[in-house]
Amino acid sequence: MYDLIVIGDDLSSHIAAAVASSKGIKTALISENGFAGSCVIGDLVFNIDSTPIVGLGENQIFFSLLKDLDVSPEIHLLNPSFQVILPEKRLDFFNDKEALVKELSREFPDLVQKITSYYDSLEKNSYAAEKWLYHHHLIQPKRFRDYIDYIKLIPYLIKNKLINNKLKQIASRNVSFQKIMEAQNALLSFRTNHQTSFFSNFLYCAAQRGIYNFSLGNQAFFDALIKIIEMSEGLYLENHDVVSVKKGNIINITYIDKSGTASSIEANHLIVSTKWQNIRLILDRKKNFSLGDFIRPTKISKYPFTIHLGIKPACIPEKMARYVAVVSDISKDIYDDNLIILESVTFQSKETDSSPKIPLSATIFLPDKEDIWSNDNLNQTANSIIERLEYFLPFLKENIEYLGIEESINVSKKQRAVVNPKYQIRNAMMTGFAAKNNKTRFGNIYLTGASLLSDAGFEGEVLSGINAANCVSVKRK
Repeated sequence: MYDLIVIGDDLSSHIAAAVASSKGIKTALISENGFAGSCVIGDLVFNIDSTPIVGLGENQIFFSLLKDLDVSPEIHLLNPSFQVILPEKRLDFFNDKEALVKELSREFPDLVQKITSYYDSLEKNSYAAEKWLYHHHLIQPKRFRDYIDYIKLIPYLIKNKLINNKLKQIASRNVSFQKIMEAQNALLSFRTNHQTSFFSNFLYCAAQRGIYNFSLGNQAFFDALIKIIEMSEGLYLENHDVVSVKKGNIINITYIDKSGTASSIEANHLIVSTKWQNIRLILDRKKNFSLGDFIRPTKISKYPFTIHLGIKPACIPEKMARYVAVVSDISKDIYDDNLIILESVTFQSKETDSSPKIPLSATIFLPDKEDIWSNDNLNQTANSIIERLEYFLPFLKENIEYLGIEESINVSKKQRAVVNPKYQIRNAMMTGFAAKNNKTRFGNIYLTGASLLSDAGFEGEVLSGINAANCVSVKRK
């Protein structure tokens, strides 16, 4: 008998289980796909999710979580934090505001004054958004004191409208600048309609706040979370399919292991990821389920499709950042087959690198339509990605050592339980925030997942896991 069962493969589920375990809550985590932070394709290890890691600066949200859990994986601050590549332009997003503004001014000399003014205002609002998140983990105000704090935030919400007007003015004068900001939003945000929200200020300053990577890959962090669960008399199950959920004062879960053997497990509380493919099991079987109905009014707009390559070190440009957003055509919509997000390992030295090939993932976002996600179409899409990358990596084809298209297709279809799609979310009428409650109509069942706090991007996914664990902790007192 457990105090809590968590079902989910994603980061927020692992965080919820680890935080609960650290509070003395006996927890079982069921990770159906067992992906966690990485996958092995060929003989290469890739991060499952190419979302840049933020919030690891002193007193930031992710840093505070690691400190509370006493987890200290080796991390590196990236500088530049990322790059945006357009035809004829390459922008390095440095983690120093002056260096970043100088870089943008170099590419857009006629917009220097407006760009400087924009980033000065952006930085101040970003700090206000960061402070709000740190003290209001649910984002939406709930208590009387929260609303008092919200009133204090109103000047920044007004200033956000002025900042958006500045951005519109700059974008109207230069479409390349507009695409750079859209690409940055696509790289960092989980929303397609996020560019004018208050928390877009927070995400647009991600480079200045710091972007990091785990030295041993994302799996190192997931392994640390799993270790916390197991050392607290908890249970971690991977590659087990949940087939039934019996609700009541005691939650009963039936699951099947790889051999087909069915087993059951019980707990007082249940946390499920919003990305769990069988989330309908906790609802009335007679009702049709959609994510939009369950955490209204959230709608999935695009799913990521990733191809995985092993390339020769000679193919990597000397100053290529770990994360790169490549826009093929400045005249097209960013999501109209016009964006590729690259993640490569940190490249040190061609002379000393002993590896025969470097892992490089290339991600695009596709509508969730059956014909688009057919194997034949995904094969064509994978080859199209290679062709579109040719202008950025002109010697790519001749330097590909490994291209696992079939494996990439299989992983991309399964990774929906881990990687965040792009959401379309209607902001709350009163606050203008896009944050959803993690409670359900069942008193002992809670949700976790980035879609609940998508306004905050990566840190929203971290917070959603913390919030879910805290709900159970409060109930047990």
